[in-house]
Amino acid sequence: MADDFSSVFEPPIDSSPDIDDLVRATMEWHFSPLTGSPYWVDRATSFGFDPLTDVKTVADLGLFADVAVDWSRIPASSLVPRGCLGRGKRFGVYESGGATGAPKRIVDATSRSRNVTWQSHMLDEQGFPSGAGGWLHIGPTGPHIMARNISVLAELRGFLNHFVDLDPRWVRRCVAEGRQPEFRRYIDHVLDQVKDVLSSQDIRAVSSTPRILEHIAAREDVYTLMREKVRGIVWGGTSIDAETLHLLEDEVFPEATLAGAYGNTMMGVAPQRTRLDADAAACTFRPYYPYTVVELVDPAQPERAVEEDEEGRVVITVLTRDYFTPPTLERDLAVRRRSAGGFAGIELSDVRPYEPADTKIIEGVY
Repeated sequence: MADDFSSVFEPPIDSSPDIDDLVRATMEWHFSPLTGSPYWVDRATSFGFDPLTDVKTVADLGLFADVAVDWSRIPASSLVPRGCLGRGKRFGVYESGGATGAPKRIVDATSRSRNVTWQSHMLDEQGFPSGAGGWLHIGPTGPHIMARNISVLAELRGFLNHFVDLDPRWVRRCVAEGRQPEFRRYIDHVLDQVKDVLSSQDIRAVSSTPRILEHIAAREDVYTLMREKVRGIVWGGTSIDAETLHLLEDEVFPEATLAGAYGNTMMGVAPQRTRLDADAAACTFRPYYPYTVVELVDPAQPERAVEEDEEGRVVITVLTRDYFTPPTLERDLAVRRRSAGGFAGIELSDVRPYEPADTKIIEGVY
């Protein structure tokens, strides 16, 4: 087999390759007939450029600007790179929540586990608990990748994982159709299950969304159990304003360490980095650079990258062995922040949905 680029795709978790080396390895891996996926090898024949010879640096990724990808319609099997076959790694198919239409799908074998291992190291820096006890995830399980991510994270931190499933698509449908009583009944159904797990199991950590945490705080029987037992909370999945975050941290769950995580099915996890006195935002997210490259652009002029402390629309590029995502305009807005501690990528805060005039975005509870 051709070079499998292990030193670039899978270096020690506390190191990272040069971004241009990673770009070149990604192009050769995903577009070579020997190792690439059927989808990308076939698509490349219609490009006006050759990824194998023309894309050598991160700037060259701009050549993909006119390459449209409908992730909701690609046969998942055609996304698996040929070079990954026979390597003993099982691929899974994972879907987005479908907030803006048909769910997008990716395949993944090991790249997200590496992302989550790096996230766990960042949680260590913030004093997030580890050790004996249970971790309760209140959120989507299959077909969403979040459940797998949390399973890996809980195992890395020594917890036994528990789940209360949440169907974000049904919640959004109830909200969109104005069926508030049905929405309320569904949330109570979820919280009844949360209460059962909290009352019968030794739960020390929880992962969920800001909206679910707010519903827990409003229901005394569940809130009392959670405040008594839980010492670590990872939140993500929906936006949160600084005032609500401070309320959750300082008044609602003061005994717990709260850590945010921004991400989605396509980009992976950008965990909250350790808060600094000089930070302009209550929570600053750090993408898994260089495997996830995030840029923020002017919504009205997408060719212009925004400046520090300016809001822009999120553009993601994913450069991993398992799958490749060319620069893709996402549904989120965020504020670009000055990167701290020598971090080579950009950092961001204040993530919220981008809602153009002709589209209604419903976050629901995830």
